Amino acid sequence: MLEPTIREIKRHTLGAIHSAESIAERMQMDRLIEGYDPRVIKNKPLKDPKTIAFVIPRLVRFHGGQTSILRLGTVLEKLGYEVSYLIYKKQSLEEMKLCAESNLSGYLGECDSFDSRLRATRKGLKTAPDVIVATSWDTVSKVKLFDKSYKMYFVQDYEPYFYKFGEQFLMAKNTYEQGLHMVSLGGWNREMILKDCKVVSPIDVVSFPYEKSEYPEVKHDFASYAKKKTIRIAVYVKYYGKRLPNLIPYMLENTKKKFERQGIELKVLYFGEPKVFRSKAGTNLGHLTKPELAKLYASVDFGMVASMSNISLVPYEMHAAGLPVIEFADGTYTYFFGEDSALLTRVGERD
Repeated sequence: MLEPTIREIKRHTLGAIHSAESIAERMQMDRLIEGYDPRVIKNKPLKDPKTIAFVIPRLVRFHGGQTSILRLGTVLEKLGYEVSYLIYKKQSLEEMKLCAESNLSGYLGECDSFDSRLRATRKGLKTAPDVIVATSWDTVSKVKLFDKSYKMYFVQDYEPYFYKFGEQFLMAKNTYEQGLHMVSLGGWNREMILKDCKVVSPIDVVSFPYEKSEYPEVKHDFASYAKKKTIRIAVYVKYYGKRLPNLIPYMLENTKKKFERQGIELKVLYFGEPKVFRSKAGTNLGHLTKPELAKLYASVDFGMVASMSNISLVPYEMHAAGLPVIEFADGTYTYFFGEDSALLTRVGERD
């Protein structure tokens, strides 16, 4: 009698989980579809722009993509442009500034509410920015609301890969075909877009805007590595699947056991997510400031990153700090760096 009851409990539990996931996905899709504008636009020729606005869903602390936006905005301010960062989700001005400062200390440009700026523009209280820039696929429809602005798209990753094949995959992919002047962070995004999409607008490339001086180079005595009884490794972890948040700990756990049999201790130090984020085989240091990151890079023997879609800023930082990098041959690392510049592993390898 007991076994069928357990089966029934499992069946109902799985059914409830599936139903909850379906409802959550439908609610998210309802929000996305409501504001989604699939129109292909035609940009008017741009002459002597003075003001540039970046549209961001919400500012958050310790965000590499937003750091890149703020760094570009700061450079543009120094070149004489008036830059603003327009946030379309609900967020106080104080929180916007706090998050922006956490990502890039001393950033230049003004934070503002997207809705407030749009209302003021439509009422004639403010002029529309000369250039308005989408920074993710879900901001493309937002920039189209500014009719008179030249519309651009700062592409930081090939975002369809963030989703399983389906509605959001196709909606994200379609934004590259909507006529915005695109600027790709690195050449890989551009290559993917030209290969997979029907592009009807210019697509330029900029290099990764990281500051090498923030990560002083530390010389490592590589000859001593073979005799080490304790090896310390800094591992960049994010919950996104493109950063392999489950595979990496699994691989490191196996490696740790193998080293233990040889009398070697492997100390794994994760960073990149809040401390509540749990990963096997090591300690999560949580979010780190740039000085804390520089200190970590100087104190460990290796750095490990998974760049499965567009490369992260982290390998650049680790290289600048003189840290030997472990990366994945399956990803995009070798598109940006030579194969002999890192220790390359693969997803299919156990350790």
